[in-house]
Amino acid sequence: MTTDEPTNLRLDQIRIDGGTQPRVAIDQAVVDEYADDYGNGKNLPPVVVFFDGANYWLADGFHRYWANRKINCNHIFAEVHQGTRRDAIFYSVGANADHGLRRSNDDKRKAVLTLLQDSEWSRKTQEEIAQACRVSLRLVNKLAQEIPPSCARAQDDYREVERNGKTYPMKTGNIGRSQKTPRRFEPKPGLSPNAMTPIRGHSTHQPKTALELPHDPHWACRAILSAMGHDFARALVKELTAYLEGASE
Repeated sequence: MTTDEPTNLRLDQIRIDGGTQPRVAIDQAVVDEYADDYGNGKNLPPVVVFFDGANYWLADGFHRYWANRKINCNHIFAEVHQGTRRDAIFYSVGANADHGLRRSNDDKRKAVLTLLQDSEWSRKTQEEIAQACRVSLRLVNKLAQEIPPSCARAQDDYREVERNGKTYPMKTGNIGRSQKTPRRFEPKPGLSPNAMTPIRGHSTHQPKTALELPHDPHWACRAILSAMGHDFARALVKELTAYLEGASE
């Protein structure tokens, strides 16, 4: 859902700390230029934000945001989309491809790495990542090979091949790989079948994230998705379901 008309938001309503900045750095010269434009009464395009029921996440328009800050203007017009922080991040990786300050090579690199290192987008093909980031397939393939093996990623490997004068993407991820059957653990004689089953609870410190949850379950769900991601939300649903089913017995 998107608002038909731009919404006039206070700058202090807009979150810029959620990893939604698509660029490597802010260009102060551009901020100064936009600040002069605003000061002279020029109307620049509205920024783009995603609203999850609790927060407005800035996805496009960081230079315009800081330009308004510079001239002590407390409001800015925004195109508001219904969505989570993650939606804002995925929108941002393709922002500025056709308008605004031209993206640097480092900006494009940051966009691609954002998706390659994401738990969900890393499962998509390199073609899909290239399309989302508005970059070449060659760049995605190059950066995918630079990521350390310890980084969990499941996208396919591609290389470009030329046939009959045309260039095609060719999947090469499985070439030369043998299909091995994973070894199944068998308990040693005399051990209980449950001897290697993990017990509930944690002996080490677990990271925590402070959340401000709306009392409306619909918006609370969006806030959790925005802050923690889809994989965490699915795991949470599973744990909650098991807990509630056990509590009802």
